[in-house]
Amino acid sequence: MNDKRVNQYLILPEAGQRKDTKLAVEHSEEQIAEMLKQGYVIVNHDDFNKLIGNGDGEYLIADDGSVYPKPAPTDAELLAVAKPAKIAELKAERDTREVEPITYNGNSYDYDDKARERINAAIIALDVQTAQTKAVASIDWTTADNADVKVTANDLRMVIAMIAQRSNALHVAYRAAKDKVEQAASVAEVDAVTLNL
Repeated sequence: MNDKRVNQYLILPEAGQRKDTKLAVEHSEEQIAEMLKQGYVIVNHDDFNKLIGNGDGEYLIADDGSVYPKPAPTDAELLAVAKPAKIAELKAERDTREVEPITYNGNSYDYDDKARERINAAIIALDVQTAQTKAVASIDWTTADNADVKVTANDLRMVIAMIAQRSNALHVAYRAAKDKVEQAASVAEVDAVTLNL
C-alpha cells in the first residue's frame, strides 16, 4: 500500500473520458511512474468525484489530467442529433396514420393488420359466392365505429384503393418532410417540419 497516494487516482484519458481508472494507493511509486509514461495522469479525490458525476454538472478530463466542465453542445452537434430524431418521428407518424381507419361511402373502416386480413378474406369469399350465384354477393360488415353495413367485394376493393391512395400521399409527404429536415440549417428549422398532406 502506498500511503503517499491516498485519495489519488490514476486515470487514462481518452477523448475527454476515462478509458481506465486505478487507485494510486494500490501501486508503488515505480509502478505509478511506468503508468504515467503510458499516458495515465494523477487526479485528486475532488476531481475524480466530478468525473464520476458527483459534481455540479458534467466534467471531462484532458490528456494532461486537468478536469474541466463539459462544454455545452454546439449548434452543429445539436443539429446532428435533431435531424435523425425528427426523421424517426416523421416516419412513426406516417406509419401510424397509414393504418388509421378510413372513410368510404360514409362509413369508417379499420385498416390495421387484422382488418387487412379480414378484408382480403372477405373479398375472396364474396368473389367465389358471386361467381357461384351469378349475382353480386354481399355480407354484413362491422365498421370502425361499430355500425353494421352491407358490403360487396367491390366496396372492399374501394376501401383498399382509398388506403393505397392515402398511403401513397403519406409516403410522398414523408419524403418531402425528410428532405426538408436533411436540408435544415438549424434545430428550429428541423422542429418546424411537419408531415403535410
